[in-house]
Amino acid sequence: MNNNSIFSLSEYIGIIERLQKQYKPGILGNPTLKTFLYRGICNDRYEKKLLPSIFRKHKHLDHNGDDEISIENYIYQAWANEINVLKAFILESIAYIDIPPSDLVRWAEYAQHFGVPTRLLDWTTSPLSALYFSCRNDSTNNGEVWLLHSANYERFFASMFSDSVKKEYLTRQDSVARLLIGKSDIEFPIIYTPYYVDSRMSAQGSVFMAWGTREEPLEMMLNDARHYMKAPDVDRNEWTYELQHSEALLFRFHIFADRKQPLLRELDAMGINEKTLFPGLDGVGRYIERKFRFDYNETAGIV
Repeated sequence: MNNNSIFSLSEYIGIIERLQKQYKPGILGNPTLKTFLYRGICNDRYEKKLLPSIFRKHKHLDHNGDDEISIENYIYQAWANEINVLKAFILESIAYIDIPPSDLVRWAEYAQHFGVPTRLLDWTTSPLSALYFSCRNDSTNNGEVWLLHSANYERFFASMFSDSVKKEYLTRQDSVARLLIGKSDIEFPIIYTPYYVDSRMSAQGSVFMAWGTREEPLEMMLNDARHYMKAPDVDRNEWTYELQHSEALLFRFHIFADRKQPLLRELDAMGINEKTLFPGLDGVGRYIERKFRFDYNETAGIV
């Protein structure tokens, strides 16, 4: 997979614009469709990048005499399973949220929103929001933005259905509900737009991927080279729709740590900041803190 490093906001947007021309949603190139989804990651050292928190594991070495044994264990499912975690959240928060206990999908969306580990993975329809989230933390580590071709993924997803799963797949929310209680054979993640439980989700253009039965990172499920988009050719003006365009699903941007603060300044100039992405006083407070934060890289002639 190519390492597509970016150094400025204009470069980032330029690559996305060329990708949109090269990898359209179909032969007709429907301009009303949002072809791409985005996910920002602030630390590129994460081993499994596109994986929901409920499935994450710790890996450590256990010393047994002269031997070292690598042991991997679930972070959140060592003492309980997924539905136990969700039910614990429901029990503790039902006094504050007016949702029937049986509506597990809506509860899972609230749980994800408030930091409880779930099988949901956040994406956004906004490339600027994703870039912001890749830069806002871990100033000493490089970041990433992952781009997903949603139209191509939907075709790929449909092609993975067995006949029995096709009968089961009624609506996306129904399928997610069955996954939550362990009564689904759907292997690959389901893309769907959640209920916007507050203004932040709307401001951030939230979209979810609900993981299926395969507890693997998306980049491992789609590890074939044909599933990755190629960096666009700047000099290519014509466009043709070929098999390679319909099979391409993922693209990754790399952000060096010393570019994070300058990129955040550029995003702020475009109205993308804590204040707009986190409506409310806490967002305003974080916006003021970020606005006046000093970073030597901004004065070192590399802005």
